[in-house]
Amino acid sequence: MQDLNPHQDASQALQQLEAETDHLAAPLLRQLEDYLSLLRQQAPRQMLQAVFDLVSQDCPERYSSLGHGVRQTLQRRLKALTEASCCVLTVEHLLVLARRLQAEHQRIKQERRRKMIAALEHLNGGGQDELSGEGLILAVREPAPEDATLPLAPPRDPQDLEDWCLWLNRAMVHHLRTLSHQLNVELLNQRLIQAVLPVRLLDAVLAGDVEAMQAPANLLKISVPMGNEENAPQVVTCVLLLRLQDMEFAHLPLRRSRQRLQQHRKNLHNLVAQSRHWRRRLVTEQAMADWNNDLQQIQPPRP
Repeated sequence: MQDLNPHQDASQALQQLEAETDHLAAPLLRQLEDYLSLLRQQAPRQMLQAVFDLVSQDCPERYSSLGHGVRQTLQRRLKALTEASCCVLTVEHLLVLARRLQAEHQRIKQERRRKMIAALEHLNGGGQDELSGEGLILAVREPAPEDATLPLAPPRDPQDLEDWCLWLNRAMVHHLRTLSHQLNVELLNQRLIQAVLPVRLLDAVLAGDVEAMQAPANLLKISVPMGNEENAPQVVTCVLLLRLQDMEFAHLPLRRSRQRLQQHRKNLHNLVAQSRHWRRRLVTEQAMADWNNDLQQIQPPRP
C-alpha cells in the first residue's frame, strides 16, 4: 500500500499564508514606525500638560513657593528626561526591551511550573490511602524549557508576527512606565507629589488589575494604605503615568495612526486563525496516517 501524504494540501496552505504574512509585514512595520514618530513628538508635550494639571490642581501653593529659578530648572529637567527617553523610542530599541521582557516572562512562567510540579510530587509521596494503602498517583512531567527569542526582523509565520507585535506594544507601555517613574522621582524631590509608587503597582494599574480613581490624562490617582496593617488608613496619591490611550485620545493624528495599525493587526489576526486551522489539520492528518501505517505493520498477513 502506498504511503499517504497528509502534508500536501495543508503544507501548501501554510506556505501561502507565509507569503501573505510577508506581504503584510512591510506596511505594518511602516505604520508602526509612523506611530512611534508621532509618539516621540507628543510625549514631551503631553507630559508637560499632565504635570501642569497635577501642580495646578493638587499643589499650587507648593509649586509657587519653589521660586522662579527652581521651577524653570524642574521644567528643563522633566523635558530633558522625556526627550532623552523618546530618542530611543524606536523599533530597534523596543525589540531589545521586548526580548528582555519576554525572557523575564518565560523565567517567571517556568518557575511557576516548577513549583506546581514540586507540589504534585509532594502529593505523590504524601499520605497513604486508608483503604487501599496506596498513595495518590499523579503523572508528573517536567515541561520542555522555553527558549524562544523574539527575532529582530518581522517573522514570516502569522502567529509569530502577531506575538512580535504584541511584545513590541508591551515594550512601548513598559518604556513609558519607566519614564513616568523617573519623572515622579523628580516631582517627589520637589515635594510636588506625596510618594513615588512602586513600579509593580504602576504595572498592575496598566494591566487593569488595580482600579484607579478618575484623573486628568496621563495622571494616576489612587488610594494606597499608610501601613501594612489590615485597617491602615488610606491616602489618595496622584502621580504621573504616561499612557498610550491617553495620548491617543488627546492627539487625533496619533489616534488615527493607531487605528491604521489596528487594521493591519486585524488582517494579521485573520491569517493567524487560518494558520491555526491548517496546522491542526496537518497534525491530525499526520497522526491518522501514522496510526494506519502502524496498524498495517502489526497486523498478521492474510492467508
